[in-house]
This record gives sequence, structure tokens and C-alpha cells, in this order.
Amino acid sequence: MEFATAILEFATAKKKKKRRSCQMIVDKFSEIFAGNKDGYGLYQDGKHIFVKKPVIKELYNQHLTGKISLGIVPIRADNKCKFGALDLDDHKKGGIKKDFDYNKLLQKINFLNLPLVVCKSKSNGAHCYLFLTEWTSAADVRHILKKMAYALGYERGAVEIFPKQEKLKSDEFGSFINLPYHNGNTRMVVTDE
Repeated sequence: MEFATAILEFATAKKKKKRRSCQMIVDKFSEIFAGNKDGYGLYQDGKHIFVKKPVIKELYNQHLTGKISLGIVPIRADNKCKFGALDLDDHKKGGIKKDFDYNKLLQKINFLNLPLVVCKSKSNGAHCYLFLTEWTSAADVRHILKKMAYALGYERGAVEIFPKQEKLKSDEFGSFINLPYHNGNTRMVVTDE
């Protein structure tokens, strides 16, 4: 919940025009969602695009203020990552879109004591984030997330797992995931409180 607290501080600081505090939030957000530095994703005009330019902190600031919708590739060129995610879209299962049951998901996560943070996704599904203190092999992160998805009742292949790749080839950038807190108040953390 560390980043949720940081984002709430960001929203408050933004209203009070405390630039120094805002910069601290952007710094923390970019640290938590650190990934591939050589490219990033954007969601614009209903389309996802990949930009082959360096990831800079200003992009995180623009995301948090709503100027862009940023996606970060969790896996770096050394095949390590500091976060991963389960992208759950079972609310669209069977071609009929229904409300996602966040309470049911949170109850399972709490019962299993899984270290996941749940955020609403752009499509009103859920992104379940696993945050790590050290850069860890993407293969290990994917393995852990596969086990967590299975424990939560998802069948193999029914969930998108980020990072999508275990290893990048020299000419690959990886796949991005849209970040939470677009405009500081959308795609937020979901709690059972």
C-alpha cells in the first residue's frame, strides 16, 4: 500500500501547489514502477502505441497529472524486474461485460495472504501488483505470479502475466502494462475498507 499512500499525498500536494512534495511523489512512483528504460507505452485515442525513447521521470509526472496514459515494461535488458502483475479481465468472460467482483478477489488474496496490491485497470478489470525490493529474474517473477494466479482460481493461460517475457533478445523491448493512478485518481488501489 506504500504507493497508494504516496499517490494520495501527490493529489493533496497538487491541490496545495506544493511542487517539492509533488516531485517526491513522482520520484517514489517512478521508483516503484521502474522497468525497461529504453521504451514505454502510451494509450492515446483508444490505441496502444510503443515509443522507443528513454523513460524519464517527466513521463511519470505527465501520467499522474493526466496529460498522458503511461505504460511501463517491467522487464529490463538484463532480464530482471522490480514489479510484476496479474491482469485479470474475467469480467469480460463469455463476451458479456459485467462488473468485476473486487471484494471476492480481495477476500481470496487476504485469505491466502498473498503480497498483491489490487488496482482497477483501464478496462475496469484488475491489475494485481507484486512489488519487490530487489531486481529479480523475470523468469522467477513470472513463476511466482503463475502460482499466485492458480491459487486465486485462475486456469493456466486465463490471465495475462507481466512481465510477459522471461528473457529479452537484444532487439526486443518487452510488453508494457498501463500504470495505475492516471490523472492521480483513476485506476486506483482497491481495498476492502
